[in-house]
Amino acid sequence: MVNSSKNRSPKGIKTISWLAWGSIALALFIASFFPDFIGQYYTKGLFKYMALGMRMITALLPIAIGELVYIILTIYLIIKCLLYFNSIKISNKINHFWKSLVISFSFWMVQVYVVFQLIWGLNYSQSNPAKQFNLTVSANYSAQEMDQLSLSLITELNNTREQLIDSLKSNYGVLDSNFSKINLKSIIDRSILEYKNISNEYPFLRYQQPNLKLAVFPKWGDYIGYLAFYEPITGEAIIRADLPILVQPFTVCHEIAHQLGYASETEANFIAFVLATQSKDPLFKYAMQLELFSYSQQAQLLLIAKTGDFNKWKQVVARNKTLLSPQVLKDRQEIRAFFLARESKRIPGSEKMYDQFLKWNKQAKGIDSYNEVLLWAIAYRKLHHL
Repeated sequence: MVNSSKNRSPKGIKTISWLAWGSIALALFIASFFPDFIGQYYTKGLFKYMALGMRMITALLPIAIGELVYIILTIYLIIKCLLYFNSIKISNKINHFWKSLVISFSFWMVQVYVVFQLIWGLNYSQSNPAKQFNLTVSANYSAQEMDQLSLSLITELNNTREQLIDSLKSNYGVLDSNFSKINLKSIIDRSILEYKNISNEYPFLRYQQPNLKLAVFPKWGDYIGYLAFYEPITGEAIIRADLPILVQPFTVCHEIAHQLGYASETEANFIAFVLATQSKDPLFKYAMQLELFSYSQQAQLLLIAKTGDFNKWKQVVARNKTLLSPQVLKDRQEIRAFFLARESKRIPGSEKMYDQFLKWNKQAKGIDSYNEVLLWAIAYRKLHHL
């Protein structure tokens, strides 16, 4: 009887393990349907303090370790897969290959789901920040709204661009509009200051234990398609230092928003938009306006294209180019050139995979959810009469 019990114990332990992981996964899945609960007890509770702790620990290291963690995890998974396939062959269970594979893979996926939800994923299920900012956000926008927004942004871009030289002198020690003389560290320091300033009006945007690191392998972004990313395992916001300087302020502020628990790309973009709108630094305003104008013009042209009126499409593009100052046009061209030069390096399917990842995490429009910030920006600008 003793021997029989010992033989059964591994199977019993495995069953208990399955039940435990499955129960936790089910509980997390059910909890995801209660956004207010998630926001109150996870985002503002468990996640907040867990992320703070991780940022404190990894901030002690001078380099970003988030990318290294992904390398280690990838190597570990490859080794585990090889050992698994080898064990099937050695134990002569090849006839039960598919059954064993499905069971093992399912158990692994349940574990990944639980860990991911606990360290980050549940943030996708919290209520959006509309109530925090007293906003009424529309479900969609019209071509006319996009046209009005684009025209307003063109005026703002031209005006802000004229203010930049004086601002660069006082804030960054740069005597002209040679943006390449500004380093990413100064942008990071300024972003932290901007969050400190805005937290006086919006305490929920208080950013504690800053942890923003330069990417160790920035060129990976050319192949996978990212400018920066939040690493939930280490709590780091990892930024590519090779980005055009006019892309960096908005990108850094976006990643800090992720560190505060704003998982949705729309919401992280919106937080960066609000921060730049209220900033007294023209560089931050200008970077945001460039980003928002790209979104609004793209959205407007897409709506026009759906009507089949390509003459109007060309007219809008020509009009916008005429209205934008030569300096703004030059800045936009340089940014576009940076990304076009790297377009051919993108790994086929990487964008589609990320699109699917966002959809799995309750962002129905996938990659297109980035420009949904337009709806939030319109609501905010109306509320504040901008």
